[in-house]
Amino acid sequence: MGNEATEEPKVMAGPYDDLDETLDNVNIVSEKNRAGGPVNPFGGKSHKQMNDLIDAFMEKTKIDEIYSEHIRKGAFLAQDSEAFQDLREDGLQLKQEERAALLLEDPKTGNKWNQPWILYALVGCCSLGAAVQGWDEDAGKKANERVRSDDGA
Repeated sequence: MGNEATEEPKVMAGPYDDLDETLDNVNIVSEKNRAGGPVNPFGGKSHKQMNDLIDAFMEKTKIDEIYSEHIRKGAFLAQDSEAFQDLREDGLQLKQEERAALLLEDPKTGNKWNQPWILYALVGCCSLGAAVQGWDEDAGKKANERVRSDDGA
């Protein structure tokens, strides 16, 4: 029984797992992740590697080229939240509105409760839906128990 091979931990399959080789390392489980800490899948990637990942993602998902700049900005921000603090060599810059929006999201400068009212309405509707679903499941379970007890089972 000592011949059993130890299996590597399985990584959850994502919708883009079959991207080119440039994306192979994004979903790898690292030692840091096993220890319970969050892992940035873009951490440690060079500028060229990031651009290759973004290009492969854009090609695979067939997203319009119109959104390329937004996706690039988002990817570099996901890699490093301070990616746009200084001038960048690639010319990619945040607009003033984007900087203001990021300041609102920052826990040091923003207010996490300052959200659009429609978001609060959505949370309320989802909460009500969950409550109704719970009542429905509970009632069905009790009805089944009652039928079984009436049958003598």
